[in-house]
Amino acid sequence: MLSKFVFFFHIFVMEDSGLLSQIDSQFVFDDENSCRTVERLIHNKTQAENCILKKVSTVNNDAVDNLNLLLSSKNS
Repeated sequence: MLSKFVFFFHIFVMEDSGLLSQIDSQFVFDDENSCRTVERLIHNKTQAENCILKKVSTVNNDAVDNLNLLLSSKNS
């Protein structure tokens, strides 16, 4: 397990049927400064509850690693 900074965020998508779906995602960073930079780009502010340092099994920041991290957090 590696200690990384994780920035979780949600995307809301309006489907053709009119339903609103939520997609959970996150970015994983080696350092807090990189995480805070992306946080400011997405939210235009910083908040203490974003960019959380936690143990993750991801080595990279690719879609497969992020999906595995999300699934493991939902199963725990």
